[in-house]
Amino acid sequence: MKKQYDFIVPLKRNALSLAIGAASMALIPAMALAQETETVTDGKSRQTIEEVIVTGTFIRGIKPTGSMPIGVDSSDITASGAVTTNEILATIPQVNNYFNTRAELDPRGAAQTVINRPNLRGLPGFNSASGSTTLILVDGHRITPIGLDQASIDPDIIPGAIIERVEVITDGGSSLYGADAVGGVMNFITKKEYNGVEIDLNYGGGDDYDTADLSLTGGTNWENGSALLSISHNEREGLVNGDRDWARRGEWTTSGVIPNDTECLVPVGAVTTWASYGAGWTDNPLASSLGVKVTPVGEPCAAKDASTLLPEQDRNNIWFSISQNLNDNVAFNMQSYYSERTTVFTSYPLGDSIEGDSPTALGIPPGALGNTYDVPAVGFSYGANSAYSNRDMEIEFKTWGFSPEFIVNMENGWQLRQTFHYGRSETTSVDPLSNRATMLDYYASGDFDPANVAAADPDVIRDILDYEFGAKTVQELFMARIIADGAVLQLPAGEVRMAVGAEYSQDTARKHQGETAIGELGSIDYRHASRDIKAFFAEVQVPVLDMLDLSLSVRTDDYSDFGKTTNPNIGFSFRPFEWATVFGHWGKSFNAPTAVDGLSQATVRNLTYNTAVGVPDPLGVRDPGRSNVLQITGASAGTLQPQTAETWAAGFEITPLEGLRLSATYYDIKFDQILGAPDPQLASAVLANPDKFIFNPTQADVDAFLAIVDNADQYADLDVTQLGVIVDRRSTNTDQALLQGIDFSVSYEHSTNIGVWAYGVSGNYQTKLDINDGNGWIDNLEEGVSDLAVAGTVSWARDNIQARVSLKYTNGFDVSGAELGQTSVDSFLTTDLFVGYDFDDSLSLRFNVDNVLDEEPPIWRQGGQNLPYSGFTIGRVFKVGLTKSFF
Repeated sequence: MKKQYDFIVPLKRNALSLAIGAASMALIPAMALAQETETVTDGKSRQTIEEVIVTGTFIRGIKPTGSMPIGVDSSDITASGAVTTNEILATIPQVNNYFNTRAELDPRGAAQTVINRPNLRGLPGFNSASGSTTLILVDGHRITPIGLDQASIDPDIIPGAIIERVEVITDGGSSLYGADAVGGVMNFITKKEYNGVEIDLNYGGGDDYDTADLSLTGGTNWENGSALLSISHNEREGLVNGDRDWARRGEWTTSGVIPNDTECLVPVGAVTTWASYGAGWTDNPLASSLGVKVTPVGEPCAAKDASTLLPEQDRNNIWFSISQNLNDNVAFNMQSYYSERTTVFTSYPLGDSIEGDSPTALGIPPGALGNTYDVPAVGFSYGANSAYSNRDMEIEFKTWGFSPEFIVNMENGWQLRQTFHYGRSETTSVDPLSNRATMLDYYASGDFDPANVAAADPDVIRDILDYEFGAKTVQELFMARIIADGAVLQLPAGEVRMAVGAEYSQDTARKHQGETAIGELGSIDYRHASRDIKAFFAEVQVPVLDMLDLSLSVRTDDYSDFGKTTNPNIGFSFRPFEWATVFGHWGKSFNAPTAVDGLSQATVRNLTYNTAVGVPDPLGVRDPGRSNVLQITGASAGTLQPQTAETWAAGFEITPLEGLRLSATYYDIKFDQILGAPDPQLASAVLANPDKFIFNPTQADVDAFLAIVDNADQYADLDVTQLGVIVDRRSTNTDQALLQGIDFSVSYEHSTNIGVWAYGVSGNYQTKLDINDGNGWIDNLEEGVSDLAVAGTVSWARDNIQARVSLKYTNGFDVSGAELGQTSVDSFLTTDLFVGYDFDDSLSLRFNVDNVLDEEPPIWRQGGQNLPYSGFTIGRVFKVGLTKSFF
């Protein structure tokens, strides 16, 4: 495999990067180029510098010692029918948050993750960190991160049309690559050259669903270089929950799900009857003997049916590279990319609610035991008024970058590789809102009646709806890296080979966000953050015996914000027979806070105290007359520290028969300093974090929290006398985890008179997932988590035709939902079909059916805002694709 040679004049310099550049360039005149002839598609040949480097090592010509890479090649990509890079990753069982489920994250959740990030090993705390615990590389190096409150790579940046293969190394990688390589490393190897023009068309359709993809790739080769350009466009139609029966959400009953939304086009309300218990008033349902009750008014609606299940999406990618042997000493390649994606989330027309003042707030004396007082409340939707104009939540990113690498071969067999990267990303989000403070003003003045929204003056509705939450984050990355590798010593079993290097990077980020009038985000100043990272690393491989190799690597990173960290790794590969290899490794790794963490701003959510979002009161201290919950989310509490891990793994690979391959790896990950926040629905969390749960808060307590959030104006009318508890859910380094499991793979290929058959089974079995969130260790595999993910394939090929059946299986699991009539969630098995035919070297046709049997995800009767299903599928989708080449 050949690595891409890239070049760009860096836009930012510092002493270390200049030194790195000067060191390599000064050596160029003395080099002698090692050349090799390579055949290309049009029969021409050109001279290239051969560089064989695989993921998991910086040393040329060797495999990573101590681990077994997982690979996805171009044939796997074609057979999968994937049209996005995230869909490609969803075929790998070790990518726990993608496999057999939705290969993208939902920004409407508490974490508000607006980009998609694969999570190898399913490490906990993943959505609490701005960085990722799975490192994404492109041709062996980092590229510019994207995100609002994240600083990571969304694989969709990389167009599928230029991916040659994906290499995955699990369980660490910080000893070579630095931060984020905790669960492992994903390296996207791109196509280096193409001679001609290729058009690729794909269309997919299912119930209420369509998707289309077009890519155009062209390239040319000459004697000492090549150029490649790829342009692609993808678009898909969105789905809402009501489009799929299994996705409908509401209140679980013995007969199924019934609607329970109250902010409806036809107002829905309730009258809460408070009762005197002598010393005060209460609305606690347990005091029903005193007369406490809730009397519904109106019928709830199915507003969630109109909410997005799968968002509408448009994506454009441009990829360009040009490589050239400058002379007999130096080769370089300039690589560049541009990517943009817009994602749209639809919803039911915006609504709100108004609740009357409680007798406590009004200062009404409770009087005799059993006295009652009615407090009305009503929910409504602004869509009932003719002035309402529906607006959707939109998330967009745009990013571009240049990635250069000089390659210099020296006479002594050593090689220098100097890599630069500079790039920029912009991520924006706009979420339509109603201005509650303005609505309450109109309500107080009598200009707005929540029970008759249709009668309101259109200008009143427009004024209330002239409001949105907007956010924009701009990130930049400059990176310079130099690596030298070669032989240092000859031993009887072979050469001792070594790689040494240095790296400098500078991350900058700026962000502004807030609730403003429509289009007024620019009135809010940016917040800025930046940091520098200097790193030095070394790797050595020693052939101790003909059958035994040892490797050692270590890297020290010096961060300008939190200091230094050093991470080593030791590995071995033992080959007792030609057909058997035993391997293992031990190492340390880390995930660092990012520049974006310095930009975090908290937001508040005022939630009514009820069974869905209720905060337990294990000590019985909450005043029963105070029924609201104030949650603080969206930021970090104090200075964050790196998440750290110690990992070890051991395994084997055997090929006892021709065409048969079996492998297995056992892994152990001890994960510390995990970012997390207390679960507001656990009594144990309340007891263990008394500083995070403030019961019966004072006005001073409320003011202290509102002073640190960016939307305090919306809570200026907050009645502290109705506030039962403040929950601080800002992230801190609090949790620990211990993960253990087994990766396994079996494949067999053989030829028959009717063609070549291939069979494969691979998967991940988790044996331990224990988490300590400050409340003691909990076995998370006991309930709510699947312990087994398996992918299977049966393939057949003959002459120009090929076919494959693919299976994806996720094991069922126990749940503690007996009160909802459920104690377990079923397993989930989907079947995909692929058939392809190559008419000649220039034309191929393929046909895919995803989820052939139209299986539905298993029902999971979770309460509150949780999803009512496990896994994900669009349903049965038919796809057709065509590739035409012109040489």
